Amino acid sequence: MFADCRDLAARPRLADAAVVATQDNQHTEPVEALAAAGYHLLLEKPMATTEEDCLRIVRAAEDAGVLLTVCHVLRYTTCTRTLKELIDSGRLGEVESIQHLEPVGWWHQAHSFVRGNWRREDESSPMLPAKSSHDVDRLLYLMGRPPERVSSFGGLAHFNERNRPAAATDNCLDCPVEPTCPYSAPRLYLGCLGDPDKEYWPLGAVTADRTEDGVRAALRTGPYGRCVYACWPVPPAVRRPRR
Repeated sequence: MFADCRDLAARPRLADAAVVATQDNQHTEPVEALAAAGYHLLLEKPMATTEEDCLRIVRAAEDAGVLLTVCHVLRYTTCTRTLKELIDSGRLGEVESIQHLEPVGWWHQAHSFVRGNWRREDESSPMLPAKSSHDVDRLLYLMGRPPERVSSFGGLAHFNERNRPAAATDNCLDCPVEPTCPYSAPRLYLGCLGDPDKEYWPLGAVTADRTEDGVRAALRTGPYGRCVYACWPVPPAVRRPRR
Protein backbone atom coordinates (compact mmCIF):
# COMPACT_ATOMS: atom_id res chain seq x y z
CA MET A 1 0.00 0.00 0.00
CA PHE A 2 1.14 3.54 -0.80
CA ALA A 3 0.04 6.89 0.58
CA ASP A 4 -0.19 8.41 -2.89
CA CYS A 5 1.37 8.28 -6.36
CA ARG A 6 4.48 10.13 -5.23
CA ASP A 7 5.18 7.42 -2.70
CA LEU A 8 4.83 4.79 -5.43
CA ALA A 9 6.99 6.75 -7.88
CA ALA A 10 9.77 7.09 -5.30
CA ARG A 11 10.14 3.30 -5.01
CA PRO A 12 11.83 0.98 -7.53
CA ARG A 13 9.47 0.31 -10.44
CA LEU A 14 7.05 -2.52 -9.57
CA ALA A 15 5.44 -3.12 -12.97
CA ASP A 16 5.67 -2.17 -16.61
CA ALA A 17 2.57 0.04 -16.55
CA ALA A 18 0.27 1.96 -14.22
CA VAL A 19 -3.34 3.09 -14.47
CA VAL A 20 -4.15 6.69 -13.54
CA ALA A 21 -7.83 6.83 -12.57
CA THR A 22 -7.96 9.78 -10.19
CA GLN A 23 -10.63 12.47 -10.49
CA ASP A 24 -10.67 14.40 -13.76
CA ASN A 25 -8.82 17.43 -12.43
CA GLN A 26 -6.20 15.30 -10.65
CA HIS A 27 -4.56 13.51 -13.59
CA THR A 28 -1.54 15.69 -14.30
CA GLU A 29 0.68 15.22 -11.25
CA PRO A 30 0.27 11.41 -11.11
CA VAL A 31 1.14 11.16 -14.81
CA GLU A 32 4.23 13.32 -14.37
CA ALA A 33 5.43 11.39 -11.33
CA LEU A 34 4.79 7.91 -12.74
CA ALA A 35 6.12 8.70 -16.21
CA ALA A 36 9.36 10.00 -14.67
CA ALA A 37 9.56 6.71 -12.74
CA GLY A 38 9.42 4.79 -16.03
CA TYR A 39 5.84 3.50 -16.01
CA HIS A 40 3.88 3.19 -19.24
CA LEU A 41 0.49 4.75 -18.57
CA LEU A 42 -3.19 4.05 -19.14
CA LEU A 43 -5.04 7.28 -18.36
CA GLU A 44 -8.72 7.48 -17.53
CA LYS A 45 -10.73 9.92 -19.62
CA PRO A 46 -10.92 12.87 -19.91
CA MET A 47 -7.21 13.43 -20.36
CA ALA A 48 -7.35 16.62 -18.25
CA THR A 49 -9.63 19.57 -17.64
CA THR A 50 -7.46 22.29 -19.20
CA GLU A 51 -5.38 22.58 -22.34
CA GLU A 52 -2.33 23.42 -20.23
CA ASP A 53 -2.63 20.18 -18.26
CA CYS A 54 -3.12 18.16 -21.43
CA LEU A 55 0.13 19.57 -22.78
CA ARG A 56 1.91 18.85 -19.48
CA ILE A 57 0.76 15.22 -19.70
CA VAL A 58 1.98 14.86 -23.27
CA ARG A 59 5.36 16.42 -22.43
CA ALA A 60 5.77 14.16 -19.40
CA ALA A 61 5.26 11.02 -21.50
CA GLU A 62 7.51 12.26 -24.32
CA ASP A 63 10.30 13.37 -21.99
CA ALA A 64 10.24 10.03 -20.16
CA GLY A 65 9.95 7.97 -23.36
CA VAL A 66 6.95 6.00 -22.05
CA LEU A 67 3.75 4.92 -23.76
CA LEU A 68 0.61 6.85 -22.87
CA THR A 69 -2.92 6.03 -23.94
CA VAL A 70 -6.30 7.35 -22.84
CA CYS A 71 -9.23 5.01 -22.13
CA HIS A 72 -11.27 5.76 -25.23
CA VAL A 73 -12.75 2.29 -25.53
CA LEU A 74 -15.34 3.10 -28.22
CA ARG A 75 -12.60 3.08 -30.85
CA TYR A 76 -12.28 -0.67 -30.48
CA THR A 77 -15.91 -1.74 -30.76
CA THR A 78 -17.08 -3.71 -33.80
CA CYS A 79 -19.54 -0.95 -34.65
CA THR A 80 -16.88 1.76 -34.70
CA ARG A 81 -14.43 -0.33 -36.70
CA THR A 82 -17.10 -1.11 -39.30
CA LEU A 83 -18.08 2.55 -39.62
CA LYS A 84 -14.43 3.53 -39.96
CA GLU A 85 -13.92 1.03 -42.76
CA LEU A 86 -17.02 2.29 -44.58
CA ILE A 87 -16.02 5.94 -44.33
CA ASP A 88 -12.40 5.34 -45.32
CA SER A 89 -13.43 3.17 -48.29
CA GLY A 90 -15.41 6.00 -49.85
CA ARG A 91 -18.56 3.87 -50.17
CA LEU A 92 -20.53 6.54 -48.31
CA GLY A 93 -19.17 9.37 -50.42
CA GLU A 94 -17.81 12.47 -48.73
CA VAL A 95 -19.07 12.91 -45.19
CA GLU A 96 -20.12 16.53 -44.67
CA SER A 97 -21.80 16.26 -41.26
CA ILE A 98 -22.62 13.75 -38.54
CA GLN A 99 -25.62 13.67 -36.19
CA HIS A 100 -24.72 12.04 -32.92
CA LEU A 101 -26.66 11.76 -29.66
CA GLU A 102 -25.40 10.83 -26.19
CA PRO A 103 -28.59 9.86 -24.28
CA VAL A 104 -27.73 10.02 -20.58
CA GLY A 105 -30.24 7.92 -18.65
CA TRP A 106 -32.35 9.78 -16.10
CA TRP A 107 -30.97 7.71 -13.20
CA HIS A 108 -27.39 8.05 -14.48
CA GLN A 109 -27.83 11.81 -14.66
CA ALA A 110 -29.00 11.89 -11.04
CA HIS A 111 -26.34 9.43 -9.84
CA SER A 112 -23.20 10.83 -11.46
CA PHE A 113 -23.94 14.40 -12.49
CA VAL A 114 -26.35 15.69 -9.84
CA ARG A 115 -25.53 13.81 -6.63
CA GLY A 116 -22.22 12.20 -7.52
CA ASN A 117 -18.55 12.92 -8.18
CA TRP A 118 -19.16 14.89 -11.38
CA ARG A 119 -21.82 17.23 -10.00
CA ARG A 120 -19.60 20.33 -9.96
CA GLU A 121 -17.35 21.62 -12.72
CA ASP A 122 -14.92 23.15 -10.21
CA GLU A 123 -14.44 19.76 -8.50
CA SER A 124 -14.26 17.53 -11.59
CA SER A 125 -14.89 18.71 -15.15
CA PRO A 126 -17.68 20.13 -17.33
CA MET A 127 -20.37 17.77 -18.61
CA LEU A 128 -18.91 17.50 -22.11
CA PRO A 129 -15.51 16.01 -21.17
CA ALA A 130 -16.91 14.17 -18.14
CA LYS A 131 -19.59 12.23 -20.05
CA SER A 132 -19.04 12.73 -23.77
CA SER A 133 -15.28 12.62 -24.27
CA HIS A 134 -15.73 9.05 -25.56
CA ASP A 135 -18.17 10.35 -28.16
CA VAL A 136 -15.93 13.23 -29.21
CA ASP A 137 -12.96 10.89 -29.57
CA ARG A 138 -15.06 8.42 -31.57
CA LEU A 139 -16.20 11.10 -34.00
CA LEU A 140 -12.65 12.43 -34.44
CA TYR A 141 -11.42 8.89 -35.06
CA LEU A 142 -14.13 8.16 -37.61
CA MET A 143 -13.47 11.34 -39.59
CA GLY A 144 -9.69 11.33 -39.28
CA ARG A 145 -9.51 15.12 -39.05
CA PRO A 146 -10.39 17.79 -36.49
CA PRO A 147 -13.65 19.75 -36.76
CA GLU A 148 -13.66 23.29 -38.06
CA ARG A 149 -15.84 24.61 -35.25
CA VAL A 150 -17.02 23.34 -31.85
CA SER A 151 -19.70 24.72 -29.53
CA SER A 152 -21.18 23.50 -26.28
CA PHE A 153 -23.96 24.97 -24.18
CA GLY A 154 -26.33 24.01 -21.41
CA GLY A 155 -27.64 25.03 -18.05
CA LEU A 156 -29.28 23.93 -14.83
CA ALA A 157 -32.75 23.99 -16.32
CA HIS A 158 -34.37 21.20 -14.31
CA PHE A 159 -32.45 20.23 -11.18
CA ASN A 160 -32.93 23.47 -9.27
CA GLU A 161 -35.04 25.02 -6.53
CA ARG A 162 -37.78 26.15 -8.89
CA ASN A 163 -38.71 22.56 -9.74
CA ARG A 164 -38.44 21.19 -6.22
CA PRO A 165 -41.75 19.81 -4.89
CA ALA A 166 -43.15 22.05 -2.17
CA ALA A 167 -43.06 19.35 0.52
CA ALA A 168 -39.64 17.95 -0.41
CA THR A 169 -36.94 17.65 2.24
CA ASP A 170 -33.19 17.81 1.75
CA ASN A 171 -32.71 14.04 2.20
CA CYS A 172 -34.77 11.34 0.52
CA LEU A 173 -35.00 9.24 3.68
CA ASP A 174 -37.15 11.90 5.37
CA CYS A 175 -39.11 13.06 2.35
CA PRO A 176 -42.90 12.64 2.05
CA VAL A 177 -42.55 13.01 -1.74
CA GLU A 178 -40.04 10.12 -1.99
CA PRO A 179 -42.55 7.28 -2.68
CA THR A 180 -43.67 8.95 -5.91
CA CYS A 181 -40.45 10.75 -6.89
CA PRO A 182 -38.68 9.26 -9.93
CA TYR A 183 -35.33 10.19 -8.37
CA SER A 184 -35.94 8.37 -5.07
CA ALA A 185 -32.52 7.41 -3.71
CA PRO A 186 -33.81 4.53 -1.54
CA ARG A 187 -35.63 3.02 -4.52
CA LEU A 188 -32.61 3.37 -6.79
CA TYR A 189 -29.90 2.10 -4.45
CA LEU A 190 -31.78 -0.44 -2.33
CA GLY A 191 -32.96 -1.89 -5.63
CA CYS A 192 -29.34 -2.73 -6.45
CA LEU A 193 -29.03 -5.21 -3.59
CA GLY A 194 -28.89 -8.79 -4.76
CA ASP A 195 -27.75 -7.91 -8.29
CA PRO A 196 -23.94 -8.37 -8.54
CA ASP A 197 -23.62 -6.02 -11.50
CA LYS A 198 -25.61 -3.21 -9.86
CA GLU A 199 -23.91 -3.78 -6.52
CA TYR A 200 -20.61 -3.11 -8.31
CA TRP A 201 -22.04 0.00 -10.01
CA PRO A 202 -23.77 2.25 -9.24
CA LEU A 203 -24.05 1.03 -5.64
CA GLY A 204 -20.26 0.69 -5.29
CA ALA A 205 -19.95 4.46 -5.53
CA VAL A 206 -22.35 4.86 -2.61
CA THR A 207 -21.13 2.28 -0.08
CA ALA A 208 -19.16 -0.93 0.31
CA ASP A 209 -21.77 -2.26 2.76
CA ARG A 210 -24.08 -4.50 0.75
CA THR A 211 -26.89 -4.54 3.32
CA GLU A 212 -30.08 -2.51 3.65
CA ASP A 213 -28.80 -0.90 6.85
CA GLY A 214 -25.50 -0.06 5.16
CA VAL A 215 -27.18 1.55 2.17
CA ARG A 216 -29.53 3.59 4.36
CA ALA A 217 -26.63 4.77 6.51
CA ALA A 218 -24.73 5.90 3.39
CA LEU A 219 -27.78 7.73 2.06
CA ARG A 220 -28.20 9.45 5.43
CA THR A 221 -24.63 10.72 5.70
CA GLY A 222 -23.34 10.90 2.11
CA PRO A 223 -24.22 12.86 -1.04
CA TYR A 224 -26.26 10.14 -2.73
CA GLY A 225 -29.27 10.54 -0.45
CA ARG A 226 -29.73 14.22 -1.20
CA CYS A 227 -32.76 15.67 -2.96
CA VAL A 228 -31.79 16.14 -6.61
CA TYR A 229 -33.43 19.56 -6.55
CA ALA A 230 -31.27 20.78 -3.65
CA CYS A 231 -27.76 19.74 -4.70
CA TRP A 232 -26.46 23.14 -5.83
CA PRO A 233 -26.46 26.55 -4.20
CA VAL A 234 -28.95 28.77 -6.01
CA PRO A 235 -29.22 32.57 -6.10
CA PRO A 236 -31.60 34.08 -3.51
CA ALA A 237 -33.84 35.39 -6.31
CA VAL A 238 -34.91 31.86 -7.28
CA ARG A 239 -35.21 30.43 -3.77
CA ARG A 240 -38.58 29.94 -2.23
CA PRO A 241 -39.44 29.43 1.44
CA ARG A 242 -39.36 25.82 2.64
CA ARG A 243 -42.24 24.40 4.64
